[in-house]
Amino acid sequence: MRKASKLDKDKVVKIICESFNTNPHVNFIVKNDSKRPLRMVALANFAFELGMRRDGVYLTDDGLGVSIIYEYDKIKMNLFEYWLQFKLVFQTFSMERALMVNALENNIKKYRIKDFAFLYLWFFGVANEGLGTNDARDMMHFIFELSYENKLPICLETSLRRNNVIYKRFGLEDYNIFETGKEGLTMWYMKRPFDFGR
Repeated sequence: MRKASKLDKDKVVKIICESFNTNPHVNFIVKNDSKRPLRMVALANFAFELGMRRDGVYLTDDGLGVSIIYEYDKIKMNLFEYWLQFKLVFQTFSMERALMVNALENNIKKYRIKDFAFLYLWFFGVANEGLGTNDARDMMHFIFELSYENKLPICLETSLRRNNVIYKRFGLEDYNIFETGKEGLTMWYMKRPFDFGR
């Protein structure tokens, strides 16, 4: 694993677009129309920029797997990042849809842990050509070592039941489950202590 640089942007954006194309949460955020590929790129660009500003974008050695993980709430949103967010809204949603997405994201944040610091695993994905390799397993073990070195637990949420089951095999456990109602999403909130298995 290595930290991504600005030169890796296209590679990271491609991986995020491919690995989150069928994600229920992303599918609610990104409208499914003729402009969907461009909307996905805009979302992936936003994730890359925020992840880089938090020094938290990592690539596998073969460049086919990416994870965005950083200490949650250590760096607050600044004016430039609010501008990036506004740009994302302009490129990805109508104003009506932006209000719906904003309400959903605020609800999702509301159920995250607030009483201790943690590493937040925001994106974790493998490019199509990396499926069937050890990239996902290698990334997971790297993330566990990062957690141990920083003495911070890992927290994440997923809208995929399959991922929830897989993460449990790696020692993560549910600490909350949120049914979003009209959006039809289930969000599993998961955590893993930094010293798990040590």
